[in-house]
Amino acid sequence: MDTIMDKKAKQAALCYEDLTDKLDIHPSAQVLFNVSADRQAMIEKACHQHNPFPGVLKPVLLSLRKKAVKKLYEDEKVIQTGPAAAILALDAALAQEIGKMRTAKNVDAPIYCDVDLAGLQVIRLYMSAYEGNDEFVTARYNSAIRVDNALNGSFYKYETGDGRKFSAHVYYESQKKIMMQTLGITKAPEKFVFGTTFFDKITTRKAVKKWNALELEEQTFADGACGCMLRTREEWEATEVGKAVCEMPLVRRVKVADAPVKTFDNSHMEQGPLAGIKVLDLTHIIAGPACTRLLAEAGADVLMVRRGKFVEQEQAMLELDGWAGKNSIQLDFNVPDQLARCKELIKEADVVVCSYQRGALDKFGLSEEDIHRLNPGAIYASLMCFSDTVWSTRPGWAPCAEDITGLSVRNGSIDNPVNLNGVPLDYIPGMILASGVMDAIKRQMTEGGSYTVTGSLTRGGYWLHECTDLWEANTNKEFSNIVHDVDIDTFKQAYMKVSKTSVGDVYFPAPATNVGEGSNDYRIVNMHFTDGNVGFKK
Repeated sequence: MDTIMDKKAKQAALCYEDLTDKLDIHPSAQVLFNVSADRQAMIEKACHQHNPFPGVLKPVLLSLRKKAVKKLYEDEKVIQTGPAAAILALDAALAQEIGKMRTAKNVDAPIYCDVDLAGLQVIRLYMSAYEGNDEFVTARYNSAIRVDNALNGSFYKYETGDGRKFSAHVYYESQKKIMMQTLGITKAPEKFVFGTTFFDKITTRKAVKKWNALELEEQTFADGACGCMLRTREEWEATEVGKAVCEMPLVRRVKVADAPVKTFDNSHMEQGPLAGIKVLDLTHIIAGPACTRLLAEAGADVLMVRRGKFVEQEQAMLELDGWAGKNSIQLDFNVPDQLARCKELIKEADVVVCSYQRGALDKFGLSEEDIHRLNPGAIYASLMCFSDTVWSTRPGWAPCAEDITGLSVRNGSIDNPVNLNGVPLDYIPGMILASGVMDAIKRQMTEGGSYTVTGSLTRGGYWLHECTDLWEANTNKEFSNIVHDVDIDTFKQAYMKVSKTSVGDVYFPAPATNVGEGSNDYRIVNMHFTDGNVGFKK
């Protein structure tokens, strides 16, 4: 009899077939999905390790970890572990192909994807940890206190005057202030925090009840915050934006101009198949950084642009995992010489990745068109919440994408919607965007050109609907690419330790895939990150 993870391995194999067809990307390497008997005990033990939070948040984090891991070993009403394993396997296969092209090796090593560890990748937010830097412990604790408030739509959904459900998604203090003003909540935003949630929920419930759901949704976006009426899948498909999202490819790749065939410096290939490829990271929070982290893991030289140091970031709670593998440069675009420095870095980059809402950087001369003008041979990749046509300028976050596309209703019910496990609509769209970037790199190496690659949280979310439909229609299908208890060192640990980063020693979930032959130890080394850099590595 199949175990839960055997079933999820079948889902992974099925989703991999679907994914490669949807993207029309067919790597030559054999892809195998691994299930091992000892993974569950290893991951459950990891929940109790490296819990960095002091005081009241320590048991809160432990509870979140244990609940997330428990769900990993249960059936999923909306499948997410299988799709995550599928896209991670594709990313690994594409990275291996790029490395093979650069070294002129014609041998494909099998790509193994450990299904348990793939499931762990979408709950990285809870599992990532750190030690040894008291300043960062304080910064992340304070960040958690701010973000876990009564307007956190992942946990709290409120009934409107017309009997629908509304969820707010405001993870910056500026957006929280706007949402409170929209609702007419007069309390000082800095006092609307984790410790006052019980009373704030009562205030928020009364404020939301005064609105009809769609009117509140429209007003929220008009004011510059993010919140939505929870929809069924059918309601989402019937909206203008839903139709636009459903018509999008899973990731859109467009050749915007001709450019010479590209070559890269191959002198440090021991650092990974993407070694020497320069990626300028204009992303924040989780989804965009998830894409660039995967590129960094495969060896890319990723330079993240930040206004201040890592420990000064408002959302240190949500961002730690996204810093992995990257150097940071502090630039304030409001300062002319610092904006000019960013533009010089764009000219130097091979890839520029942006995850701010469409138009947010236009005033600085950093629109998609501006970046292609600055660097005609670059790949420009962007990740937004909604489509690249309808609602392209509206802010959005992963839990909003779940609520608005009908995933939360499908995962629960219309009366009791339930968000998915972890934040899959951050991580999975980031993984998908990484595959689009690597496919564009391959094309540059063979036919040249300048490319734009576009992804969407809601399109990635809708793929989970499609994957679940596919599984429900193929539960009896058998697959030959599922293996058991494969002996790969990378898979024998839940955590990889990265020492002496800018915020101390850090622990990240171990990679779910191998890339090429050998130990893959370079992937752990590549996860180191530093602050206060002046440019790309030399």
